[in-house]
Amino acid sequence: MISIVIIDDELHCTASLQMLIDGLNKNIQIIAVFNDARLAQDYLRQNTFDLLFLDIEMPGLNGFELLNSLSQFKFDVVFTTAYDQYAIKAFNFSAVSYLLKPIDPLELSNCIDLWERKNQKYLTLNQFDFLIDSLQNGNAQNKKLALPTTYGLEFIAIENIIRCQSESSYTHFFLKNEEKHLICRTLKEVEQILFKNGFVRIHQSHLINPAYLKKYIRNDGGYVLMEDGEKISVSKSNKDKITEIFDQIGRNQKKS
Repeated sequence: MISIVIIDDELHCTASLQMLIDGLNKNIQIIAVFNDARLAQDYLRQNTFDLLFLDIEMPGLNGFELLNSLSQFKFDVVFTTAYDQYAIKAFNFSAVSYLLKPIDPLELSNCIDLWERKNQKYLTLNQFDFLIDSLQNGNAQNKKLALPTTYGLEFIAIENIIRCQSESSYTHFFLKNEEKHLICRTLKEVEQILFKNGFVRIHQSHLINPAYLKKYIRNDGGYVLMEDGEKISVSKSNKDKITEIFDQIGRNQKKS
């Protein structure tokens, strides 16, 4: 059972969202609804649940201010708003998703499906901040990256990352030991960190570690074969990158 709390200052918005959630035919329980964020503060501190659907622009206390007022929170956040300029700031809170009003039923369903698959609950505000700092700075000193897991943070060696694949506003990490992680960060954000470690974006949805590049097949539009067996198409604009990588490998082999 997924437990949900809804906070929105507009009555018609909370009523509409409740109807949409009820119509999903999922194992969901709406346990509380608030139309005043200030009245929700104590409830959020004292109760345990899974997902908070939170409006951003509200009188008295907006969504960001509400989260900042909590010393910690053990739930994931889905920001809901009519103003898409808040998107970047919303993801600084590692929001599960960002839904624009009026909320589309399919986008709502996909949002909850992704949350169920992600299974990354129970991170404190400090852990969120640490994750953001790790993503921004790359933790270059020890070559590790902090990724959220069910129980907190897991530090993984960047050299063990084979590839990363985007899924909407999320990124899958595929590791050498066949482990997989899904984090609430775009591939573009991840690329900004990992390009320092030699990772290459070969497709809109794929970022690879050249150390695990096995073959480049020029036929069928061009694709690479990774050491984990994954075949990844190479976009036209990135074919020169792949050729350059193999040329560099050849030069290094000649030197050795």
